[in-house]
Amino acid sequence: MDENMVGSLISTVELISATLDAVPNSWRDQLQAIRNITASVELVDIIPDEGRKRWQVPLIGVFQRVAFADADHGVVSDIANWCLRQSLTLLHIYPADADLLSRKSTLPLFIGRNWLLRAQKSLANIHQDERSPSSSGASSSLPLSPVDENRLAARAAIEAEDRLHAADYVEARGILLPATEYLKRAVDAARAHGTLSGALLAEAAEAFMSLGNVSSARANQPYFHLALVYLREASELPDYTLPAHLHQYLEEFGPLDALQL
Repeated sequence: MDENMVGSLISTVELISATLDAVPNSWRDQLQAIRNITASVELVDIIPDEGRKRWQVPLIGVFQRVAFADADHGVVSDIANWCLRQSLTLLHIYPADADLLSRKSTLPLFIGRNWLLRAQKSLANIHQDERSPSSSGASSSLPLSPVDENRLAARAAIEAEDRLHAADYVEARGILLPATEYLKRAVDAARAHGTLSGALLAEAAEAFMSLGNVSSARANQPYFHLALVYLREASELPDYTLPAHLHQYLEEFGPLDALQL
């Protein structure tokens, strides 16, 4: 790709990014322009080139932003897949590069976030299902005997295990496993480069919490434990405040996790 083509590509990406900043809901209007580019551009680099990386990284970032603009209702699969392929190509060339594994400035968490956002539709379906009356069971205002309480608890545990075989749970686990793997690598790489941020730790923690929530009680404790480790670390960083729901989670489950160590 010659310099003129690169310049034109950079201008297009900057225009898309500026438009999204001004009108976030305009992401659908950008799909055709992005698809015109992804149809003809495939990163085939085999050696490091900082000059090329300077435009490749923002390119993937902006396109991925569009691909997952409405992740709760589904992703734009062709663009999301293109972004993942290009990110993996660059990661192969720059295996220890914190820009590709972690957040720097406004860059997205390319690979880890790509997988994490793919899980959002399944997670949203699970959340909706768990909030529905049919999944919560009938409630009673009558006091229960210890025997009845134990029976209900055992029944709830069995039902929870059964739900793990539902399609949304299976899909979420399959997607969240690589998401957590790459997000953990992101945390490790950022820590090694001295760029670790509370936002990255919080996002990685949420991924592990989600994986724990869709996994069997027999196997989910390590996921919850690592999530709490990240939340504690984030809470101790200067100039960072955990979101309220994560602070509450840490306050509620942190002491219990410490007792199990």
